Amino acid sequence: MVLRDIRKVIAFVRKEVISAMSYRYAFMSSIAFSLISLLFYFTMAGIFKAAIIPTAIPYGGDYLAFLITGAILWQMVTFGLYSISSAFTIEMITGTFEMIYVSRANLLTLLLGVSLFSLLTNAVMIVMSLGLAVAIFGVSIHLESIPLALFVLFLTYLSMLGIGMVVAGITVVTKSVGQVVSIITMLMAAFCGVLIPVELLPPEAKALSQVFPVTYALDALRNVLLNGTGLEGILTPIAILVGMALILIPIGYQLFFICLNIAKKQGTLGQF
Repeated sequence: MVLRDIRKVIAFVRKEVISAMSYRYAFMSSIAFSLISLLFYFTMAGIFKAAIIPTAIPYGGDYLAFLITGAILWQMVTFGLYSISSAFTIEMITGTFEMIYVSRANLLTLLLGVSLFSLLTNAVMIVMSLGLAVAIFGVSIHLESIPLALFVLFLTYLSMLGIGMVVAGITVVTKSVGQVVSIITMLMAAFCGVLIPVELLPPEAKALSQVFPVTYALDALRNVLLNGTGLEGILTPIAILVGMALILIPIGYQLFFICLNIAKKQGTLGQF
């Protein structure tokens, strides 16, 4: 049974590869956008670093490195939130979602299959972005810590995946989630230290930042890449991310299944 499910996941990944190669321009432009966006952070660092006291920027005081590591983690956060819903939206637009859903693949296999290829692609782009940040912009990063950094990013993805399943379920039923998720992501971007050190936030905002797992993920990632901290030094944020994943993924999975059943009863499973 397990081997059969693995074959199904591989089949879904192969489908995504074929789809990406069929739309090479869109696929390559998305990669180019991720890499060129480094120029934006380089410019932003040059403009604002004089306004931010270096001692207020932890992890070595390098604002550009602070920004780039924040942008890299944010890429994984948004991927965890939107990857499944985006994939299902495409399937509904092309009219293939209902066909895939009623196939012999179970729901978990379906979820793994539609996200695994994009997850691997994101990991490759992150490594490339780090390499360019070092080679072109002179950012000081502990390259030997990249495997541990990828592990932190993977845990970040898992901590967001449960919410992403709920977003996907709402998308299947309503065909649009509106601005609810955008509000949540804006709050996380503002209060979790993605662009501005948490240390510079007002006390109320700093307290709010402790609610979001992104705050702990950023702390772990920056310690690993900028300070060279090993696994033993980031056990607390890792434990928080694992705990969030263990709580949110089962809840998200059940809510996603409920939303699918609602769409089936309404007869709108394959519509968009």
